[in-house]
Amino acid sequence: MNKKLTTALSTMLIASVILSACGTEAPEDVEDTKEQQEQTEDSQNTETDENESEGEEQVSIDNTVTYKEVDTYKQMMDELSKAKEGEITDWNLVNTLYIEGLKDTVVEADDSLDVAISAAIEAGTSEQLDAVVALQVIDKTTQSYFYKKQKNLQSDLVAELEAGNQVKAETAFQELNHLAEQVLIPTAAKRDSYYSVDMQSQIENGLNLQEKALAEGNIDDLKVYKQMTDKSVYRSYYLGANSYAEKIEAAVQEGETDKVKLQIKQAEAWGFYQAIKGSLSGGDEQAAASLEKIFNLGETDPESINADKVADLFVRAFVGKIAGYHEKVPAALTEGNVTEARVEAMEANIFMKAIELEIIERLGEEQAAELMTKGTAWFDAVSKEDQETADSISGEMVEALNQLF
Repeated sequence: MNKKLTTALSTMLIASVILSACGTEAPEDVEDTKEQQEQTEDSQNTETDENESEGEEQVSIDNTVTYKEVDTYKQMMDELSKAKEGEITDWNLVNTLYIEGLKDTVVEADDSLDVAISAAIEAGTSEQLDAVVALQVIDKTTQSYFYKKQKNLQSDLVAELEAGNQVKAETAFQELNHLAEQVLIPTAAKRDSYYSVDMQSQIENGLNLQEKALAEGNIDDLKVYKQMTDKSVYRSYYLGANSYAEKIEAAVQEGETDKVKLQIKQAEAWGFYQAIKGSLSGGDEQAAASLEKIFNLGETDPESINADKVADLFVRAFVGKIAGYHEKVPAALTEGNVTEARVEAMEANIFMKAIELEIIERLGEEQAAELMTKGTAWFDAVSKEDQETADSISGEMVEALNQLF
């Protein structure tokens, strides 16, 4: 593999074609709770084929689209991972697996992700792109698709329960749980190890609370608890991208001169970032665009990546999103929409939890702990419809968050 790494990618052209293509496609939807709840008509998730019309019997997990997609992804990764051991990759097999098992639903979810995956397969096949770099583009971009898949399954779950379709709601949850167990949680666990955090338990806790709400038919709690699951997964993708910026800078400082090895890490960061860039642009569009440029192999030399700058950009985007939720909550309470207010408050708090490590580093452990405690008190006040208390706590929280940069 080392010999191939030193000879492949003599220029940035192929990487630019692959990764810039995604950057020029239609922009991702900015995250919005109401929009996500209304996405069911666009979802490709809880297809039940010939059983759909019956709607009475829960579909076996191995007969669902999600199961087949995860299985396809695993087969692709098994073949692609041979490149890490210096073995020959059967690119025709990878291409066939992708076309037959994933491509259609990836295109439906976000065709820009398909552009990247398909181009990486083509470039790997022609050896215009190093096999390991191509592997990481395919792997992490497919994982970004699975994040979108998770969000669509969440929307399906809520919509089916609201419509009184308990069995279909349970099928959607079954698919969601399978996707989490097989893809999302293992990804989070890797970040847990690197950052000494516990996103795996947070995702599992969110799923357990969702399952309880589903069993009880409690739609309001289901809407709130889905944010615990979703935003904890979101955090793992953010920390995934951020960690590779740190690893790249550390490698350069340690004297790494093999650009392709650095590009492999850069490709991983870029792939993870695709899952959340549209959402982050809603917090700070300029910061989100800068991160896209930094992680893009075709636009940025990995040797120039500064981890502190990357961290600052992420913090700006996250704080912008959090502040936006703090603006939405009072409006929802004023309108008497307590469920929406609780959902917005939960989202804000879990986004704040996402950047907890940066809060600790910049404000200190004591102030960070105080901020998290205030977040809980704010959510409780919102749940009790105590707007005066909620507004007071919210103001203190936003003021503290603005001290991060």
